[in-house]
Amino acid sequence: MKKHTSFRGVFAYPVTPLKNDGDRIDERRLRSLLDEFLEAGVHGIVVLGSTGAVGSFSEDERKQLAKIAAKHIDGRVPLLLGTGAHTTGETVRLSRHAESVGASGLQLVPMSHWPLTEDEIYEHFSAVSDAISIPIAVHNCPSLTGIDMKPAMLARLAEIRNVCYLKEGAGDLARVPMIRRLTRGKVPVFQDSETTALQGLLAGAEVWATMMPNAFPRACVRLYELAAVEKDVDGARELFARMFPVIELVAAKSGIRALHTALEILGRPAGPPRRPMRMLGKADRAELEKRLRACRDLASWSRA
Repeated sequence: MKKHTSFRGVFAYPVTPLKNDGDRIDERRLRSLLDEFLEAGVHGIVVLGSTGAVGSFSEDERKQLAKIAAKHIDGRVPLLLGTGAHTTGETVRLSRHAESVGASGLQLVPMSHWPLTEDEIYEHFSAVSDAISIPIAVHNCPSLTGIDMKPAMLARLAEIRNVCYLKEGAGDLARVPMIRRLTRGKVPVFQDSETTALQGLLAGAEVWATMMPNAFPRACVRLYELAAVEKDVDGARELFARMFPVIELVAAKSGIRALHTALEILGRPAGPPRRPMRMLGKADRAELEKRLRACRDLASWSRA
């Protein structure tokens, strides 16, 4: 299997397809969703990120998903696996398993019912790093985890062996240049926010970590090419403006419930999310469908 050590481009975050009202993993649909991303030209895939409902599955299910994804992608693009868990022991086990099945790296988010001190977070990440030899992307996502790792803390974590990337998701555009200054620009920062994707790409983000390929994978790849490769500011701005109404609604209604709903609207269903989460309600679904229809050429619309 090909080994990837440098990450760049559009990294797609698939939902986790489910069946039986969300009770069972739909392995066949997961493979086909991964194929949709690969055919669209994404540069990397992250399974069991926030969009993949990382906190909704047992340890055994997460290992199952890791094996399926690694075998199917087979080194064609970098595969990162979300291995964050509530205890360091489980996180280490999942991380070792991810490396054993051929993952290119880990995406690691701290998870805890109780507030964690900075020293506890540091020791947690250090323990994972000591257990594996593949790159770690540290994900700061305070809106979902309740733990906000400020730029100084992220810079401290970046000193840990194997912490090679930082994914800043606090929604504060000022944090990225602060992180780059504190790390002397040595640690690439993933562009995490969907609503500020254009600004991040134009500012030089190496990776756009995005859930939007679930809705329109080719358009996401094209936006990256326009903004980060061709430096076509006007073209990138025009494309992003067309995508933005859908991005705005998905971000506002939570990526999981909104994208499971979007895939059903688009004729590419991935089942409902696992309870207690559900699909969008009637009014929100109607609004999402209206916005998707307005940019239907950007999405893989159903033939029906």
